Amino acid sequence: MTDLLVFGADSLVGSHFVSTTRHNVTAAGERHPEIAGLRVAEFIPADLRRPDDIENIVRRSPVEVVVNFAAATNVDAVEKERPVSLSEPVTSESLIVNAIAPEAMASATRATGKILISVSTDFVFDGTAGPYPESAHRDPFSPLLSWYGWTKGEGERRIEANDPTAMVIRIAYPYRVSYSGKLDFARRIVEQYRQHTLPPLFSDQQMTPTWIPDVSRAVEHLVDHPDRGVFHVASPEVTSPLEFAKELLSALDQHPPELVEGSLRNYLSRSGATPRPVRGGLQCSRLPGSGISLTDWHEGIRRFVEEGGGAR
Repeated sequence: MTDLLVFGADSLVGSHFVSTTRHNVTAAGERHPEIAGLRVAEFIPADLRRPDDIENIVRRSPVEVVVNFAAATNVDAVEKERPVSLSEPVTSESLIVNAIAPEAMASATRATGKILISVSTDFVFDGTAGPYPESAHRDPFSPLLSWYGWTKGEGERRIEANDPTAMVIRIAYPYRVSYSGKLDFARRIVEQYRQHTLPPLFSDQQMTPTWIPDVSRAVEHLVDHPDRGVFHVASPEVTSPLEFAKELLSALDQHPPELVEGSLRNYLSRSGATPRPVRGGLQCSRLPGSGISLTDWHEGIRRFVEEGGGAR
């Protein structure tokens, strides 16, 4: 077994990996994973808003691999920190957590010979030309790119500059059967539908939702078979929020749901709307090329329902 240092061990994606990995996990974060019912070998208090502390934790740890699931991911909340331009120094909390802290990790792994795997997002692209291959260039700061997407892209850039051997895994709209911390893409649809609060669902948004167990398998594979660069983990087939919700709710309730169709393009035309990719999604070639199969969204829904996701 390999010894791992995991940031974001109790997060939506990270907690699934920690609960399924065969490796020894030392968790670093603000909250002990035991609160979320996770067992780890050791816990180190850590605040991602203090990058110098993060770098010291990585440098001093005896582990072989560092895995970063931690991020500021509330897209609308993060957007409130958006600067007018990048001409002046920016010190927003989301930039520190999503970019400067991963930079500190990468600096430490490069200096100590450790391996770094960090999870990122399809929001690093502005959504005008998706689905995007792993070789696609991240989009620059612009009105089409959310502040969340820019900070995560900046995190990728800083990781690459500080540790060229590091690995970045991009995911998109992740979902899983259960998680007490927050709702994900699929469970939010189910919850809102049953509470009669489901908003209009976009039919013109292209996306490739990620079945979270695939991320855990991908991280496990890269721990065992380290490579370098960017890897995409998402549905091999594109869908829209409306199409996904119709199939998901039909599978759960055994009859076609009555849903209201919406338009992301119309939504984005409103003043103050947080940018989101319209033609988004990820093309995944590197992991399937290594023999790792990825779950398309139809199969993801089937597994979600079979394993008790959305159960009343």
